[in-house]
Amino acid sequence: MSISCEQFETLMNFYLDNKLDEKLQQEFEKHLLKCKSCRDKYNTFKNIVTDLRETYKKIKNYSYANDSKSNSSINTTISAYLDNELDINENVKVRKMFISKPDIREKIKKISQLKLLLNSSFNKTQPKQDYSKELLKKIYSTAYREKNTSLILRTLTFIILSCIWVIMLLAAISA
Repeated sequence: MSISCEQFETLMNFYLDNKLDEKLQQEFEKHLLKCKSCRDKYNTFKNIVTDLRETYKKIKNYSYANDSKSNSSINTTISAYLDNELDINENVKVRKMFISKPDIREKIKKISQLKLLLNSSFNKTQPKQDYSKELLKKIYSTAYREKNTSLILRTLTFIILSCIWVIMLLAAISA
């Protein structure tokens, strides 16, 4: 069993966290050795994740003497900044903080790169076929057949009951 490049991209994070079973880890490592493109992606991803983890530790431990916000609030603000969710005043405050701390600014650039890498990875792993449309077609065609079958059965039942009623009416009249 060998893994594809798409599978490799999906497994990178699990490999970094050492969460693959032994066989899958071996297949991952074989692919890593033989595919230069995936090796480059993995090395970039590994560097970014390592830097991200270090940045997170620094941000978590960093004390803002002039700011009364808690560390979790700062992390939330940074996340909102990267997602362009801050109003103009907050955006300016965060930019000033990054300007005064070049090491954090550099780490934030790497976090942005990771975000871009993750977004591009998700875009690449779209399913090749949309099974939902195929399934809906089957459901609707089955429902249509059942509806037509039900309509035919009801029509036949009506005809048979009408015939029985006519026979009973004729029998009553002739008696």
